[in-house]
This record gives sequence, structure tokens and C-alpha cells, in this order.
Amino acid sequence: MNTIKVENLTKTFVSKTGKPFRKKKGELRAVDVVSFTIPKGEIFSLLGPNGAGKTTTIKILATLLIPSGGSASVMGHDVVKQDFAVRKVLTAVLPGERTLYWKLSVKENLLYFASLYGMSQREAMPVIKQLLADFELEDKENSLVEKLSTGQRQKAVLCRALLPGPEVILLDEPTLGLDPVSAKNLRAIIKRIQEKGTTILLTTHYMFEADELSDRVAIIDAGKIVCLDTPQNLKKNLNVKKIFRLETNRWTDKISESISLSHGIQSSRFYRKNGHYSVELEVAQRDLSLSGLSTFCSNNDISIHQVSIDEPTLEDVFVEKTGKTISEAEDTHEAPVLA
Repeated sequence: MNTIKVENLTKTFVSKTGKPFRKKKGELRAVDVVSFTIPKGEIFSLLGPNGAGKTTTIKILATLLIPSGGSASVMGHDVVKQDFAVRKVLTAVLPGERTLYWKLSVKENLLYFASLYGMSQREAMPVIKQLLADFELEDKENSLVEKLSTGQRQKAVLCRALLPGPEVILLDEPTLGLDPVSAKNLRAIIKRIQEKGTTILLTTHYMFEADELSDRVAIIDAGKIVCLDTPQNLKKNLNVKKIFRLETNRWTDKISESISLSHGIQSSRFYRKNGHYSVELEVAQRDLSLSGLSTFCSNNDISIHQVSIDEPTLEDVFVEKTGKTISEAEDTHEAPVLA
């Protein structure tokens, strides 16, 4: 059974435009016939610009919004008809929300929220101790939340979300606003959460983050999913070039001709500098691997001193599928104004 199942999900907002007292009502479709499934234990990312429909989708799954059409279920429970059952198996972490009380300590917050989940203090304390250890917050358990750094506060929010042992966790832009070190630490924590069997749906507009964390990625733009696959497959199927840069002990025009014929090199350049050769090879994404290049060089008595590869990114995927960069896409999206 799929942990999350979304079929033809649609959410339409009524937006207001025009002058005061002369406002025209229009429709803004934030989520436009979206479908996907997520099996147990997978990290699935909705990747797209601000305004693409990521947060709206998360809020529907979290039973915070009612869809305009289609259906969605979590652990077999319909998010509209069985919303209470859905809330018992998932937790959601949304950006910009004060999900902790800043005038209470970390431990006081966790004990309070544990009581809301129906846990006694005796049941909650071992869980809290373990979570604080997992998130390296043991020395902060008696600190007021308002005294924590942004990264520490986000860790505490995740502790709160994991208190009831949810089977599913929804993370909306989890590293937004964090410094690079804190964001890196949080991504490592997300991977550790997955290792315990938790299914994770996260949204992000950071291409590298989706690439690093996700088992599968759905790129979403203007409310529509434009492609869905593993990060590796999305990049592999691109119609873009891969560039190998080598430093070798030797290279000649004849070698360039030979590798072009045998491995489909589209263009090659080389020059000699300081006793070695700098070589640049452009190749279609699927035509040459590093192991294939190493084998060719070995068979031709060429020693590779150094090699680097410029490979396609999910940013390239987004551009190919939408015709614009993610920043350009953000400029074209309209935020809904609710009637």
C-alpha cells in the first residue's frame, strides 16, 4: 500500500483584483490536476519556485485545506472524509509558524505537546530524552526557545513533530532561512529520520537539496507537475552535454579523433601546459561514463592525473521542462488573495 496517494488533486482560490469597492473576482488554480504516489520509507520532494503550489499541496495533505477536486489519502485515510484518522498518522512542519512557545524551555514545550498527543509524562520523558540526543539538543533542554539559534529552534520543532512517532512527516521548506552549516546538519537529520522507516514528503525550491535528499522528485510549476522521476533519471534523460576536463601525460589530434569515433565525443579541445595536457571533452549525457573514459585512456597508454565532470543539474531539468529558470518562474506566479 502506498503511504500517500494523490489523484487529480485540484485547489482553486478566488482572487480579488481591481479598485476598492470595484473588485473583480477571478479564479487562481494553485494546484492543477496533480497526481503522485509515495511508498513507505521514501523521501519524495516537490521541487519548484515559490507560488508553484507546493505549500497548498502540503496543506491539503495535512487536512488544513479542503481540495476543490480530486482526492488524496494518507495511509489509506481520505484527507477530507477521514481527516481525524489522517492527523493520527502524520505530522507537518510548515515555515513561518510558531509551533513552539518561546517563553517555555525546550523540555517544557515537548512535555506540553506530548500531553496533547495523549502521552503521560512517564511515557513522554524517554522519548524526549532520545529525541534531544538524536538532535544534539541535550544541553539546550532547559533553555528558553527564544534563546535558541534559528537552527536549534528548527531542530526543536522537528523534535515536537516526531514526538508521537508519526509514520508520515510533511516538511515544507525545512531549511528555509538557515545558515549553510545549520541547513547541512538538518539535511543529515532528515536522512536519519528516513532510516527509521518514516515516509517524508518535503517541498523545496533549492535544486541541490532535492538532488541530495530525494528518492524521487516531482518538479511542479504553476500548479502542474511537469516531470517526476529519480534525480538521476531526470538528469540522465536531459538533452544537454556533459563535459569532462582532464589532465593527462599525453594527447594528440589522432587520440581526439579516435575517442570521438568510439564514444561519440561531440567536440574536443586540448593544449599542453607545464609538461602535461589539459583536455576538454563534450559528450551527450548518456554517451560516455567515467569508467568508459578510464578504459579508453588505459588502452591507449594515457595516464589521467586529474579529472572533473560538469554534469547536468536539476536546474537544467527545470529549464528544459518549463522554458525558464526557477527565479524567472517565481516572477510570473501570482499569490492567491482569498475572497
